[in-house]
Amino acid sequence: MSGRSWRPALLIGIAAMLLLVGQALLPGFLGAGQLANQIKIAAFLGLFGLCQTLVIAAGGQGLDLSVGAVATLGGVLGAAVMQGADAITSLGGVAACGAGLLVGAVNGFGVAVLGVPPLVATLAVASVVNGGLIIGVSLLKPTDAASPALVWLAGRATGGVPNVVVLWAVIAAAAVWVLSRSAWGRRLCGTGASPTVALLSGTHVRAVRIAAYALSGLLAAFSGFLLTGYVGQAFLGLGNAYILTSIVVAAIGGVALTGGRAPYAGVAAAAVMLTVLVSLLTAINIGEAGRQVTFGATLLAFLMLDRIVAGRPR
Repeated sequence: MSGRSWRPALLIGIAAMLLLVGQALLPGFLGAGQLANQIKIAAFLGLFGLCQTLVIAAGGQGLDLSVGAVATLGGVLGAAVMQGADAITSLGGVAACGAGLLVGAVNGFGVAVLGVPPLVATLAVASVVNGGLIIGVSLLKPTDAASPALVWLAGRATGGVPNVVVLWAVIAAAAVWVLSRSAWGRRLCGTGASPTVALLSGTHVRAVRIAAYALSGLLAAFSGFLLTGYVGQAFLGLGNAYILTSIVVAAIGGVALTGGRAPYAGVAAAAVMLTVLVSLLTAINIGEAGRQVTFGATLLAFLMLDRIVAGRPR
């Protein structure tokens, strides 16, 4: 049985069960407004999970610990460029994505060309970006408000469906196709599975890995730009909450931590499941310590399940 076939259904099933438990404990937990808010939050987590999916699938023990800093950069820079005006919202998005792409390319160059371990390279870049943001915001005091158009895109709904969820669905569908059907997606997973074989078959391994980190940076910055619209303004530390959770949803979603497998449908389903779990824990007043234990236990359970399904010794 393939992890890519059963995992999304299992994760959505768990999410549905958690919703039913929440409704039994707290009437109204399954209300339309509550569900819309949960799927909206899941959309942001799913976007950050896509960042990790790309770099982990590329192999080399890939992780991107700079997603939080790059998201903050995208939010702060995007808000400064658009200056709260609808007319230049798109320009703010372009600026945010361009900056994220550049930072991601730096990460990829450090990992693929200089041979710096991804954990060290992305952590160092995150520190530089965070430090630069602190200095820049302190000296320049840029505009931090989101434009009404961005607020509509990231925080409002049309016909009861959050607009950002529609955007996420489009991005998710494109990601699933690219990662599983396109030639580049096959090269990415081939690079992660065996860089030597990929190189011998004509794949430019370094270029593929640089592209994976560059795309991760672009997506993180765009997600931070959207977060600015969701919360109404940009601020330092905007994306920090997604650094570890993005890795968790990628692992739970079935991305092989050794590289070579990028089932984004599973990652998207994991984002929904984890969001519902967090919502339930919050609703029943479970503290931060309890949440951390639950996250860890959930991650361990899925890693063990992977071992069992694959028939490998635990």
